[in-house]
Amino acid sequence: MPNLATRLFMALSLAALAAGCASGLPPDVAKLGYVHRQLRFAMNVPAGWTIRDTSGTAAVFLVGPTGADGMQPNVNVVVESGGAAVTLEELARTCQREAEALKGFKLLGNESCTLAGNRKAWVLTFEHSALGQTLRERQLLVLAGNRSYIVTATASPEAFAANEADFETVLKSFRAGW
Repeated sequence: MPNLATRLFMALSLAALAAGCASGLPPDVAKLGYVHRQLRFAMNVPAGWTIRDTSGTAAVFLVGPTGADGMQPNVNVVVESGGAAVTLEELARTCQREAEALKGFKLLGNESCTLAGNRKAWVLTFEHSALGQTLRERQLLVLAGNRSYIVTATASPEAFAANEADFETVLKSFRAGW
């Protein structure tokens, strides 16, 4: 068994390594469960959900457990350059127009909100059909620096209701552009 000095050295070394992982991040970002340093966003991940980083349109997918309807609730984050060229209201109008083009579109909510750190955001909630199934989506829209962040939570209406607390964990914790 290592002596006290060795155990103390090991504990301090591990603490320094852990602090190094969060170095350079604001304290409210460093404590979140998922941080994408390159695209400068972070959020909490619900317990039991998996993280899938991608190199496609979405920077990351968070996927929940399969529900009774056989679908997995999910959240994806799309980051687009040029956020400074538009206002938050213009981004919301553009996203709503794109959603209105979806089959069976039904607007359920459209409102501004304020995230932690006093960052303004917009939330669109709507339903549409895809592959013969109704889907509910909630989009959190954030402008930070020269980027637009579109965080989309998706599930069937029943699964959305069952996972609403998990979706809110992600959306309310979202930070961008530090």
